[in-house]
Amino acid sequence: MATMIEHPGEQDFLHRLMLDNPWWDGVTDDQVQGLPQRAFFKRFWGAIEKNDGQKALVLTGPRGVGKTVMMRQAVAELLNADTPRRHVCYVSLEHPLFLEIDLPRLPKLLRSMRGISADHPLWLFIDEVSYQRDWEASLVKLLASDPMLRVVAVSALAPAGDNAEYIQSLFLPPFSFAEYLEQKGIAPSDVLPETPNVSRYTADVPDGLVELNDLFENYINEGGFHDANGEAGAIHRSLHSDLPGLHGISSPSDLHRLFALLAYNTGSEFSIETLARELDLAKNTLRRYLEYLESAWLVRRLERVDQDAKPFQRAVAFKVHLIHPGLRTGLIGGRASDSATITRLAETAIQTQFLTSAVGMESLYYARWGQYEVPFVFLDRRSGTPLFAYHCLWRDEAIRKPKEIRALVNFRGSHELPLGAFVLTKAQWHGGKLGGVPMRFEPASVLALRIGLEFSQL
Repeated sequence: MATMIEHPGEQDFLHRLMLDNPWWDGVTDDQVQGLPQRAFFKRFWGAIEKNDGQKALVLTGPRGVGKTVMMRQAVAELLNADTPRRHVCYVSLEHPLFLEIDLPRLPKLLRSMRGISADHPLWLFIDEVSYQRDWEASLVKLLASDPMLRVVAVSALAPAGDNAEYIQSLFLPPFSFAEYLEQKGIAPSDVLPETPNVSRYTADVPDGLVELNDLFENYINEGGFHDANGEAGAIHRSLHSDLPGLHGISSPSDLHRLFALLAYNTGSEFSIETLARELDLAKNTLRRYLEYLESAWLVRRLERVDQDAKPFQRAVAFKVHLIHPGLRTGLIGGRASDSATITRLAETAIQTQFLTSAVGMESLYYARWGQYEVPFVFLDRRSGTPLFAYHCLWRDEAIRKPKEIRALVNFRGSHELPLGAFVLTKAQWHGGKLGGVPMRFEPASVLALRIGLEFSQL
């Protein structure tokens, strides 16, 4: 006898939504009650207030940085602003029940079941939207289904650039060093050492710098995520969930091997050819896996420029940084202790600070020519000229052994660099000329803190 197969119906969807939207019954959402807002919330809320229904607002970023919390805090703000409670709906597509639902039909279902007139705005907050196949196309159809709909979504994957007409994307970065300190109840200004007299070299370590360096080492090992052990959770949910398969990854084990190689060597230069040979993968497959890791906000590629700060006509090499250095600890389960590894993690941490600003994400490069390399070059978006450059170390010998930073000296001699050339040290400040060009030495922990503070205001 044939078995009758049943599927969830509209009443089942509504019952689940009632559980996920307690405010429909006048109950406060206790999931975010009392949780502090991230510094980025003002930018996110400003975009929500300007949402006129023409675009879906998509909050994207790494796992574990607080995207869902921020979305639910935005729901609370709407309700506090006297938005009718039944006009605000939260739905998570990570819940298996909602994988059955046709998103473009949801507004009609909500209006009919909640008694919302078609003349009134309906706010739809969609969590984990990337769990739906062709999720960007679904958002476009969803917008077209209801002219009074306001869509805010969270995605673990970055939207494609060709959907900018319908999707406004905001990137929620890992915690900056400054924000990490604030989350621990430490005011950044209280632990920022006073800049000493830098006109001459001194071996003295300024008061407070030892403490700040200890905090910085904690940050680069474990400090970028919302929850305890968030680094390991971010890796697990990005690589071991259904997401890779939903987005065309045929061999999760090869994806894991690639990520492990990149994470262990964060801050290193690679090429498609060397990676393909090392992992025994086809180049096109490797490119697709790299694109997924970038889309999932686990790694980020830096493009290369030459000594003249010009891109290469045929870009064969690139640098790869973890989106936050703590992911390396999450992968191997242990803290870095040797100077060389901490140097690379500190360099990755500097890159993370720039992620707090969209300007930083688009303008950061590295320079390499011959055997010379400058790890960070920041280009003006309009003119393409370099504004400043950094070389990162986790030791102080370079002040007395300038050969180690000859690339930065040569690069500074070829460019004005109006915002300066910096050698990032462990504990030393120094200013003056090196090789005839102005150069500044400054502790990496201090600069990381200053970048995070300055860019969080943009």
